[in-house]
Amino acid sequence: MSSSLLPVAIGILERGFIGSFVVMAIYLASRVMKFDDFSIEGTFGLGGAIVAWAILHDTNPWIALILAIISGGISGCITGLLHTKLGLNKLISGIVVTTMLFSISINIGTANVALGNAKTIFTTAQEYPFGTLILLALITFFIAYIFIWYMKTENGFILRSTGVNEQFVTSLGKSVPFYITLSLIMANSLSALAGGIFVQYSGFFSAFGNVGTLIAALAGCMIAELIAANMFLMAILGSIIYQLIIAITIELQVEPSWQKLITGLLIVVILVVKKMENIKGAKTV
Repeated sequence: MSSSLLPVAIGILERGFIGSFVVMAIYLASRVMKFDDFSIEGTFGLGGAIVAWAILHDTNPWIALILAIISGGISGCITGLLHTKLGLNKLISGIVVTTMLFSISINIGTANVALGNAKTIFTTAQEYPFGTLILLALITFFIAYIFIWYMKTENGFILRSTGVNEQFVTSLGKSVPFYITLSLIMANSLSALAGGIFVQYSGFFSAFGNVGTLIAALAGCMIAELIAANMFLMAILGSIIYQLIIAITIELQVEPSWQKLITGLLIVVILVVKKMENIKGAKTV
């Protein structure tokens, strides 16, 4: 690999690892729980805002990430309660929360703020070759391992069952609203973690930086589903492939303003491919 391509490849992998947290969040909410949660986009920005504020107030960067995770969990809990306790539609619940989070993010971190020379989780890692990439890989695979392990537990089995058959979970004497809310807490914690890591990685926070996060993560999730296998591991690969596609468009000198359109078209193409595979499979049977 030439020296000019190496930084590009490293950047794709690094952004792919960060994006994979949101892909996992989409998978948890949309695929496991069958809850299309719009608040995931809002918690990405909230996590970034809290991390930016905390670091600029001399908070340890790792503690700042914990605060982001907690804030994301609380936001997911509110989304779950709006749906399970107040009876709001799933989509409306997420839209209401992500709308509120936009204002909160601006008031916490201001519209745009740079971290400057403030210490981040990457400060020490950057002193070593590929240090940032290695640190992101370790964090990503650690998180993926935790969720792979959790899904194999009894609690994880019930959570997965809730998305498939709520009556079965009720017959076991378990609370369906609890597991719906739990899945949203975990999903939004992941998204907030991604937002917090991204701010430390990029060195700045923008209140508009979360725009398009949801659709990009959905594209990564759909790519991962085409690959199949374990979704928490495939989420990482799906996110990296998505970043690769975006990098290719940049290399082709496509204006960045077209990236959201490209993402939307990519999702349409994946849907067509999946539909053709289903039709082919039905004919085979």
